Amino acid sequence: MASPYVDSPWLCAATESFGGCFNAQIEEVKSTNVLNVLEAPTSSVYDTRNIPKPPPYPNTTSKTTSHCKRISASCSVPKETKDTWDRLFKEAYGSDVYIITESNSCIPAHCNVLSIVSPVLGTILQQSKVKNGIRYISILGVPCEAVHVFIRFLYSSCFEEDEMKKFVLHLLVLSHSYSVPSLKRVCIDLLEQDCLTRENVIDVLQLARSCDAPRLSLICVRMVVKDLKSVSSTEGWKVMRRANPALEQELVESVVEADSVRKQQLVDLHMPNLTIKIGIL
Repeated sequence: MASPYVDSPWLCAATESFGGCFNAQIEEVKSTNVLNVLEAPTSSVYDTRNIPKPPPYPNTTSKTTSHCKRISASCSVPKETKDTWDRLFKEAYGSDVYIITESNSCIPAHCNVLSIVSPVLGTILQQSKVKNGIRYISILGVPCEAVHVFIRFLYSSCFEEDEMKKFVLHLLVLSHSYSVPSLKRVCIDLLEQDCLTRENVIDVLQLARSCDAPRLSLICVRMVVKDLKSVSSTEGWKVMRRANPALEQELVESVVEADSVRKQQLVDLHMPNLTIKIGIL
């Protein structure tokens, strides 16, 4: 692996240039000029015409807004930069890692890029064997296309929307397993806003709990509670019943509890009217 210390003449030149900005030149003030100013006659009469008007109060709101805009602008990544990293992945120039996927497909990549973005992959790469200058690692258990989308995201954070929707569950698992929080947020947001259906809600619920996504898990439970009859007829529910009966029991209890709370709310809603009628009688 390359050394983390970089000795670059550009950095040295930049440092010198940066430091030069602060070499302020202070002109020498002659003592005679100071004395002349101190000895200048002043009028004893207070003349308000010579007093300048005070500046207006600063607009704190606009100042804060502009400051936030400057911060967000400084943190943005230009499209050209993303395109450059995306091109590096697609063309695989100078690649030194081969990622073996399902059906023995191979995806070329760069060891330094993978190690920086994913510490888990970095550890795996350090432990991998080198053959003819190339490291070989395997990512199995998910489709080859999903691994391709995953590795591309590591380079440039770019993805095709249709591919992301198609492999969102696989990518959620990969992002959690290899510790890529930025991709994990994308997957969770996509599932919460667009990809959660009664057909996949049970699968998503189980993955959300396995991948430490509590908000997504809560949304799934609420969806099940709201429409248990439809969800319980899906294939995902049937598989879950056989593989994880404890989860089925938990969801049923959640439905019963939600129904009890709903009934209690109706009683509380009509209680004032009932009290008024009893008082009249």
